[in-house]
Amino acid sequence: MAEATEHVDVLIIGAGLSGIGAAAHLVRECPGKRYAVLESRGAIGGTWDLFRYPGIRSDSDMYTFGYGFKPWTEPKAISDGESIRRYVEETADEYGITGNIRFHHRILSAHWSAAKARWTVTAERTDTGETRVFTASWVIAATGYYSYEEGYKPAFEGEDRFAGQVVHPQHWPEDLDWEGKRVVVIGSGATAVTLVPNLAAKAEHVTMLQRTPTYIASVPAVDPLADVLRRVLPTSVAYPVLRWKNMLSRHLLYSLSRSKPDVVRAKIRKDAIKQLPAGYDVDTHFNPPYNPWDQRVCAVPDGDLFTTLRDGHASIVTGGIRSFTETGVELESGEQLPADIIVTATGLNLRWLGGMTLSVDGETVNIGERFAYKGMMLSGVPNLNMVSGYTNNSWTLKADLVSRYACRLLQHLDANGYVSAAPVTPAGETASPFLDLDAGYIRRGVSEMAKQGSRVPWRLHQNYMKDIRLFSGRRLEDGNMVFQRRNDGGARAPRAGAAELQAPHEKFAVVRGGQVRYRDEGEGTPVVLVHGIGRSLEDWNEQHELLSGQGYRVISVDLAGYGESEPLDGAYSLPALAQFLETFLDEAGITEPAHFAGNSLGGAVVMQLAAQSPHRVRSLVLANSAGFGREVALPVRLMSFRPLGKILMGKPSPASARRLELSLFHDPELVTDERVQLGHRLASRPHGTRVFLDTAAALGTIRGTRAEWRRELMEDLTASRVPTLVIWGEQDKIFPFTHLAAAAGQLPHAITHAFSDTGHMPQIERAEEFAKLITGFWAETQANLTPAGESSA
Repeated sequence: MAEATEHVDVLIIGAGLSGIGAAAHLVRECPGKRYAVLESRGAIGGTWDLFRYPGIRSDSDMYTFGYGFKPWTEPKAISDGESIRRYVEETADEYGITGNIRFHHRILSAHWSAAKARWTVTAERTDTGETRVFTASWVIAATGYYSYEEGYKPAFEGEDRFAGQVVHPQHWPEDLDWEGKRVVVIGSGATAVTLVPNLAAKAEHVTMLQRTPTYIASVPAVDPLADVLRRVLPTSVAYPVLRWKNMLSRHLLYSLSRSKPDVVRAKIRKDAIKQLPAGYDVDTHFNPPYNPWDQRVCAVPDGDLFTTLRDGHASIVTGGIRSFTETGVELESGEQLPADIIVTATGLNLRWLGGMTLSVDGETVNIGERFAYKGMMLSGVPNLNMVSGYTNNSWTLKADLVSRYACRLLQHLDANGYVSAAPVTPAGETASPFLDLDAGYIRRGVSEMAKQGSRVPWRLHQNYMKDIRLFSGRRLEDGNMVFQRRNDGGARAPRAGAAELQAPHEKFAVVRGGQVRYRDEGEGTPVVLVHGIGRSLEDWNEQHELLSGQGYRVISVDLAGYGESEPLDGAYSLPALAQFLETFLDEAGITEPAHFAGNSLGGAVVMQLAAQSPHRVRSLVLANSAGFGREVALPVRLMSFRPLGKILMGKPSPASARRLELSLFHDPELVTDERVQLGHRLASRPHGTRVFLDTAAALGTIRGTRAEWRRELMEDLTASRVPTLVIWGEQDKIFPFTHLAAAAGQLPHAITHAFSDTGHMPQIERAEEFAKLITGFWAETQANLTPAGESSA
């Protein structure tokens, strides 16, 4: 294989509307990423630079077809291709994208290596024939869905006998002269209805020859509301209003078409009758045999097609073609259509991913056998997303959502030290076509398209409002996406200097639909270690090393939403966290009663587990645990009032992480750079602040820890008499040392122990003494205590 000439973080394929949009989102949301855009042609614009036939225009309004981040300011809502191309070029220039485009690069293949966690992409220079190789950590395929090389053109009997010129719109000759000539346009889709009025302006006559009618609706070329809003509102306000107004209008029409097709059919027919000459055969030429939006409804600006038909400059003929003749087209009915030029507006050829060969670790990917995750990623294919759009609304509405979601995934990889993300289809998923639109190009290419499944996120909505929720959901690790570190999760990618503190031997499980990180070492009686609020399983690193070789199976886990585990779907509460922990035990295969040790919030969580599921708990070790008193440090109390908490937490920074670590340890020597960097990285996770504040609000108020849950929890534990050891650091700045005496009073059966010159985390600050203390406690109680929830024989 040729040596790579360039490495980038993100490689974008295609410099059309979708590719430039994806690059702009990357610049806006992941500004540190190195990227390049590969474009097979020599210009920006994609479709809008390739198609040059007369009248080429959008078939959606530009307020929804334009980017969400760059307002469309030109007067026409249904705009010409040249204006759209300029709009895309302006976007590329504004965001500095143009200099990152490699023109004349056609992609041949892309190969993923799990060992290297990168793509190797081979491209051919279309101007020189030279082969170039790129490597990238992530690939965005903004290639559209059709072949740029040629459009779809069926074979017509007798075509070689035709004395005139046959033209396909995708390759419109610059020097074609149709003035004063007879033109037959074969087709009835968006291209045909655009061509007819534009050709008719100079031609002797234009005939649109259709095998089957299409639903055609007149729309205003200039949105009247846009003029009003632009006069009274700034563009930044007017544009979103117009975007939502038009999106909702189109969505409502589509929904009505599906629920009450006869009503929509009658309305479209009535509007057509109003715009056509009296007595026009509407039912032959404008009444399709299918329901509205089984195929796309064609929009014509200001009814230009109807005007041309009414003026007699064009006509529509509905029927099948028998053959071409020397002078035109002969229909199956025997009718002759004279023509000097025949335009075959017969559609497109489908081509996914620009026709490139795709492989993962040497295995060729057959796209037609894969499922599409959220319509944007292929099952089993890491670090590659496609940019796709809607069939029933403007393409760019969906394309913007996809590109923003790709940026969120890139941020998530960086924040968590992952090197890859790949969707994995659940077993037994039912396959159906990727697109349910009954269009010819889709029917012809369905075998080459990925499949959709029966349920979200494998089922496509074709609904912008639903997709907003789907793509903006907080949970990225949703149980359908597998995230990996280098070398399949064993070794880790370097992470901002925190590598020394990062827990080794990490594992991942899916708990209630979310990915959960844990550490599991040793054999013997299970021991489960649970961290505090805002913390992670790294708080138990020292105890893992000290306990796992002593006849215990030692497990530490990131609580839901903390460390590197995904957050809960519902509200945070002590019972919810305890239920999460119990579900995790099931996923980890821990069926026998376990010893539990919890620090701070973790102590309250394991107490709650003992109260609601005593059969799971062999004993409790509570280290500076929440639950024994109202008093708590002032900053923690303030966090329980959400508006104030948001202000106090602010944007995570190394400085704030260092202040937190200093509050946890009596010995400042323990506040190492590695510990600070780990704390900063975990606090910077997208949901970190929300989860912290949700938990703080559930368990406390500005006055201190809530009495209600403490009282109920103590009553349940006292009744159960779970063997309990309570440990405290005398210099704790979070929960005062007086809580240890309160614990002894509330749990009279508990053993208590104090460490002098120790802060909030004795399991770290007094690691060896802590391990010796708890193993002695377990050994003393093991022989003569029955696990909670079991009756003695």
